[in-house]
Amino acid sequence: MYIELENYIKNRVAVEQKELEKIASCFKPIKTVRNEMLCNFGQVCNHFYFIKKGCLRLYEIDNKGNEITGYFALENSIISANTSFILQKPSRDCLVSLEPSELLVISRNDFYKLVDTTPSFASIYHQFIEFAFIHSQMRIYSFLGMEGIDKLKWVMEHEPKLLSRISSKAVASYLGMTNSTLSKLRSKLNETLS
Repeated sequence: MYIELENYIKNRVAVEQKELEKIASCFKPIKTVRNEMLCNFGQVCNHFYFIKKGCLRLYEIDNKGNEITGYFALENSIISANTSFILQKPSRDCLVSLEPSELLVISRNDFYKLVDTTPSFASIYHQFIEFAFIHSQMRIYSFLGMEGIDKLKWVMEHEPKLLSRISSKAVASYLGMTNSTLSKLRSKLNETLS
């Protein structure tokens, strides 16, 4: 049940088996259905998720009612509504299961106990925070002033699974464009590649 989580940890830090078992014991398995909300706008996020199978999406809704996707997490990755999870403030984000998913979930209390008492888990957390920061910076700076076609090429290069796994509407919201614009850009790009 926890093989994927254990491999995720072992691939990132040196960890003894006893410590690995301690970490895994704090996670509980859950299954979600398509479009199940794990954290809704205005809720305080108290859980962190490891994706064993499936896909989660983190997004917010702007004042015009448009969805703006911040991140997608696929198999063998971790995610939470970070700002709410860390600050314990009502979330501006929604965290939803885009497809039926198998997750391992840890409560905020257990999460921070592990960070405080288990060096390998603290290292995983620091790596995650560094990745989240770098990913955000890359997206902000890469997308500022970038033409739509270049945004699409960026996703094709850096996150190719999104285009085959995620709905066009959700990918478009990630790229900051409409679904019809994304469709036109994909057609244009396919023409230049063929």
